[in-house]
Amino acid sequence: MRKKLNDNLNSIENDTMEFLNEIAENYPSAISLASGRPDSRFFDLKKIDFYINTYLNFISETQKKPYEALLSNLGQYSDASGIINEIITKYLSVEYGLEISPENILINIGTQESLLISVLTLCNKEEDVIIVEDPCYVGIKNYALIAGYEVSGVKLYTDGMCLDSLEKKIINYKEKGKHTKIVYIVSDFQNPSGIRMSVEKRKQIIELSEKYDFFILEDNAYGDFCFADEIFPTLKKLDKYNRVIYLHTFSKLIYPSVRIGVMVADYKFDDGRSLSNQLKKVKGYTTVNTSSINQAIIAGILIENSFSLKQYNKEKLENLKEKKNLTLDALQKYFRSNSEEWCGNVQWNDPEGGFFMVIDLPFKVTREDVIICAEVFGVIFTPMSFFQLDEINEKNIRIAYSNIKEDKIITAVERLYNFLKNKHENGKKECRIGTS
Repeated sequence: MRKKLNDNLNSIENDTMEFLNEIAENYPSAISLASGRPDSRFFDLKKIDFYINTYLNFISETQKKPYEALLSNLGQYSDASGIINEIITKYLSVEYGLEISPENILINIGTQESLLISVLTLCNKEEDVIIVEDPCYVGIKNYALIAGYEVSGVKLYTDGMCLDSLEKKIINYKEKGKHTKIVYIVSDFQNPSGIRMSVEKRKQIIELSEKYDFFILEDNAYGDFCFADEIFPTLKKLDKYNRVIYLHTFSKLIYPSVRIGVMVADYKFDDGRSLSNQLKKVKGYTTVNTSSINQAIIAGILIENSFSLKQYNKEKLENLKEKKNLTLDALQKYFRSNSEEWCGNVQWNDPEGGFFMVIDLPFKVTREDVIICAEVFGVIFTPMSFFQLDEINEKNIRIAYSNIKEDKIITAVERLYNFLKNKHENGKKECRIGTS
């Protein structure tokens, strides 16, 4: 029998994450402006035992259960929906003003599993469509493509998804006999664009979800890292119809390796079934349950910090804002302090929070340019075309400032400037010095 892989893998031949990991591995001396990881200097891994004990002592005292029995159970299989749901409800209430019942929460293995479970539970491949922001985080886009679901993009403006285009797309699909089932939104400081959806658009898309009968997947990976004075309410906070499935992650807030994501779903179908129970059923047949030990770490941190991570992450937030400002200063220095005409056509946004910003260029950049820039000029960036679906723009790039050391920012931007200057003046072929 001839061995054959899933044909849908061909749709993601240009795997963004794998490509960028290979570039970083092949050119270890290159400074990465591509890595959207949190800064590991803020990981308090030495306190893991303390946090687990904090959780166990809290449960032992509040539920009158023996400590040793609770400790033993941490090594066992656990309920598919999670073991720290009540603690998470307190956290969501204190931090975001969300009043959620514990039974409507699933504790998953990061947001990626929450996305997978949502699609598997809600979507029929032949009938339903998933709509995402364009550009979009590759995790949901590429998973949907691999699994054979139809996914389509709607253009982003500076205040979020174009809702007129969204509505037109929903209607067009309906005329073709297809139903928009999920609209995926990163409402605050979107990856890759850094854009924050306006409050007005948040209210409007909730109304559209009721009008056209779709669910909103709200991915709140970056909302806590707000540099602006005004913090916008989550879509879930504004949700009048229980159509927002709220996705939360502790990967950026605490550390990625803990792999804990929170999923809130409080919708009830006309026949009385709850969406949370259906999601739980699917999880039970995918990953069975989420690590109890890792849940205990998160719970201990929340208990220790009175169910809020604002103070816990205060220094991290200040550092992130400092690095963004240093990046802006460096861009200003190299692209505005000279009279070169092409530099005047280089533009960038000033994000109000998050990990990313976008630079618009007067010429195209490609995958090969990423390799050249890393090998010859010693810096790595990400073309925005890696994240785009319908409207491919090869003239902008994403800059991640979250995981770069402060003293390397000016060097990184200088190297990026030198690469772009060389590309502008000489063309791509002539700057391939030392490539194989």
